[in-house]
Amino acid sequence: MKKYLLILLTLSLVLLIGCDSNSENETETGQIIIRAFDAPFQGNVEHIFLNIVEVSVHKSVSETESDTLGEWIVLSDTDTTIDFLELVNGEMATLVQTDLEEGHYSQQRLLLGDSSTIVVDGNTYDLKVPSSSQSGVKCNLGFSISPDEIVEFYLDFDAERSIHQYANNDRYILQPTFRVFKSQLSGTIVGTVTDTSGTGIRNISVYAVAGDDSITTLTGESGEYMLILLAGTYDISARGYDLYADTTYQAVQLNAEEHLTDFDFIMK
Repeated sequence: MKKYLLILLTLSLVLLIGCDSNSENETETGQIIIRAFDAPFQGNVEHIFLNIVEVSVHKSVSETESDTLGEWIVLSDTDTTIDFLELVNGEMATLVQTDLEEGHYSQQRLLLGDSSTIVVDGNTYDLKVPSSSQSGVKCNLGFSISPDEIVEFYLDFDAERSIHQYANNDRYILQPTFRVFKSQLSGTIVGTVTDTSGTGIRNISVYAVAGDDSITTLTGESGEYMLILLAGTYDISARGYDLYADTTYQAVQLNAEEHLTDFDFIMK
């Protein structure tokens, strides 16, 4: 009997040690979310379909390490094609929403496939990615994530600066330009653009200018617009169709996670 008790006690200790060992090896995680939207493209471009094949982040050994250390962690390798011209006025596409091991990360990387296209006047053309961009578009925005923390990023695709057409040619080159920032550090400004009768006007450009930086959106079907901006001070203006706005809002202070409304324009 004593012999059996001794065996049971030994097995219990082994199981306890094993459980403790597994607990120590468990990796604690937070959650990362990456959502994308677009700054509009002026002119007769109808669609910009970007083919995204991988989203990854670079985990650092420490916050002061060089880029040669650490490792790339794939967050998503789902082959996805998104029409970025649809992602305006608050419309977003969720690229990633997944658990991520706690620690410090120095970069984000977006890898594009070879199926990106642009539609101009009803005609579809390939968007060629230069060899210099085929290793992926890297955004050097470092961040840390703690257990149970949710970190959300906005990825703003600048179509105007990203797409280039050869002169007198139907070839289009894609050199992707993105702004990446934490959603918690941003806010929104919304309003409507109408004519003197109060009817909303679509496709009017609304600008937010801070120093040398300019962010643009286009009004929707009813003249509505939304600007998603980093916290800061902006001048807000509108123009289009050879029309001029009745006002410019100067030195508008936008705080993080703030939603400002009624920044309306009447076009004359």
